[in-house]
Amino acid sequence: MHRPALMRLALGVGVSMVILALSGCGSGTAQQEAKVRPLPEPGQTLRPGEYRPEEFEPPLYFRVGKGWSAFQQEASVDFAISTQGETRWIGVTNVEEVYKPTAKGTSTVESNAVKAPKDLVGWFQDHPYLKTDKPESVTVGGVKGEQFDMLVEVPEGYFGECGSDCMDIYRLGNGEPLAQEDGDKVRIIVLEDVKGDMVSFDIGVSEASEFDEFMPEAQKVVDSVKWGGS
Repeated sequence: MHRPALMRLALGVGVSMVILALSGCGSGTAQQEAKVRPLPEPGQTLRPGEYRPEEFEPPLYFRVGKGWSAFQQEASVDFAISTQGETRWIGVTNVEEVYKPTAKGTSTVESNAVKAPKDLVGWFQDHPYLKTDKPESVTVGGVKGEQFDMLVEVPEGYFGECGSDCMDIYRLGNGEPLAQEDGDKVRIIVLEDVKGDMVSFDIGVSEASEFDEFMPEAQKVVDSVKWGGS
C-alpha cells in the first residue's frame, strides 16, 4: 500500500490514511475557510467535515465522511488518509522524483531516483512491473489530468529500498521512497500542472477484490477537492 518504506514499523497496523477539502466562494469564502480543519497527526480519526494538510503545496481542501483517519504527512510532498485500517487509502503527492525500475536481483539505490518525467502517465504505462490500463481524461478541482488503474506485480528476486514485497515509486523530499506493495490495486490520477506543480493521487486497496466497492466512496473525497487557500 501507499507509504514511505521507513515508516512501515513506526506507523504500525493501527495507523490510517485519507484527505481532501472544499472551500467556499464569493462573499462566503472567509466563513467557509474558517470551517476547514487542519489535517491532524497520523493515526487520528477524522470527524466528518473539511480538512487541509497545512504544509502541502499546492494548497488544497477536501471533505470526508465517517470512517476516515489520517495516515501520514511527509512535509510538503505527501499526505494520505485511509479507512478500514490500512487496507483502503487515498494518498496525494507533489511529484518531483521517481525511481527507475531495477532488474530482478538488484537493489534500488539512491542514484536510481531521477527527476520526474514530464509525461508521468507514460512513465507508469511503460513500467515493467506495473500492470496498467488505458488512461482517460479527468478533472480534479477544476484541473485537468489523466487517470488509470494499475495492479502492482513485484517480480521474484526484486529488492528495493522498501523491501522485497513492494515497489518504490516516488522519492519524497525527505529522501524516503513512497512505495506500493505487491498485490495492491491502485487508481492513479496525474495532474501535470497544479499552479506549476505535478500532483499525483493514488487511491487503492490491499485486496484487489475490494477495489470496485471502494471506488465510489473514494470518489466522493476526490470530487470534493478544491485548490487554494493558505
